[in-house]
Amino acid sequence: MDPVRHLRISLASLVTIIALGTLGYSTIEGWQSFDALYMTVITLATVGFNEVRPLYQEGKLFTIVLIIGGTGMIAYTLSCLLQFTLEGQLRTILGRKKLESRISKLRDHYIICGFGRIGHRICREFQSRPTPFVVVEKNPHQLERIAGGSQL
Repeated sequence: MDPVRHLRISLASLVTIIALGTLGYSTIEGWQSFDALYMTVITLATVGFNEVRPLYQEGKLFTIVLIIGGTGMIAYTLSCLLQFTLEGQLRTILGRKKLESRISKLRDHYIICGFGRIGHRICREFQSRPTPFVVVEKNPHQLERIAGGSQL
């Protein structure tokens, strides 16, 4: 599955757990929304503060469930965020380094500015010879087309 999709799902799940925790404390303990939200956040953050008010037996059981499910979801969300950040940055850094290395080795090459209709034809012609060339393009859709390895 796509890292962006993982991140979106994990963030949505985390927001859902916070909402359910707030609703749970409001329902079980009869607390106002802000107190219930505060209790949910300090429980999920595992900061060790005291309860907003003393808990009934049901509230203690709910807190146990919230800690187990919530801390697991927080760990999953953080891992998705870390994966998304590192993969994106590494891919960009490594891709750029590789490209810069390949370009620095080129000698007697052509620079094609733009990968539109004409630029595309020129690239196909150069590829068939083979003639060394570099394409400079600012349109992200065209960059994807070039990077995707579609036949020039």
